[in-house]
Amino acid sequence: MGRHFRAALWALLVLQLTGSAVQASTWDRIASYLRLLQRAGVNALVASDCPLGLLGAFHEGKQALLMCGNNLPDDPAVVWVVLAHESAHVMQSCHGGNLMPAALLSREVEVARQQDPNPFDELQLYHSSQHHVEAEARLVQALPAEQVVTLFEKHCAQRLSP
Repeated sequence: MGRHFRAALWALLVLQLTGSAVQASTWDRIASYLRLLQRAGVNALVASDCPLGLLGAFHEGKQALLMCGNNLPDDPAVVWVVLAHESAHVMQSCHGGNLMPAALLSREVEVARQQDPNPFDELQLYHSSQHHVEAEARLVQALPAEQVVTLFEKHCAQRLSP
């Protein structure tokens, strides 16, 4: 994971400094989304010393989104899923809480479980107070990239600087 994700972060820095466009690709999509997060005041970080099994995290107080380079494969599809998941927590922070009511979440989770139950089985690892926010994040991570961006822009619009 490290090399390409760091390359995406580097591309973000180069783009900021030079203003040049980057051709569209999956890594470019990640870099583009990182720019959007940055515009909302989120600091994206890559750690090389995360505990085994931790893929990413969001620290609301510091507005820091962490990607665990030592636990992620060098695969943009996997990196995107983790980035989308953690950015759902950013959206919850922007929104001031849950993104959807409990009844709607229950329905959406049931539909998603029929497609792939695995992400929701992991909810048992969390304290029950975290189940709602983690279920929302798992729903967001399964969405197409364009929908993730649209949701982020909707929920964090007030934080996006021009």
